[in-house]
Amino acid sequence: MLHNPKPLHPGVVLSEIYMNEMSLSQSDLARKMGCAHRKINEIVNGKRRITPEFALDLEHAIGTTPEMWVQMQAEYDLFMARQKVKEAA
Repeated sequence: MLHNPKPLHPGVVLSEIYMNEMSLSQSDLARKMGCAHRKINEIVNGKRRITPEFALDLEHAIGTTPEMWVQMQAEYDLFMARQKVKEAA
């Protein structure tokens, strides 16, 4: 079985690629999206998932596709689930 590297949490991608490129702080993005700063902070720190609803909000706020975020989150979640199964075995 091939060893696949751990995928980045989508919050890291949001922060390091999109927010940096757009010079958006967490507070800026929270205001733009009409959500709590804490929510953005938890997402970019990998403590909260990107939901399909949040992915739709990102589409409007920064012009990305919701499918990209949902797929990235699914890949991350699947990797983490596999890790738990390995640890339990």
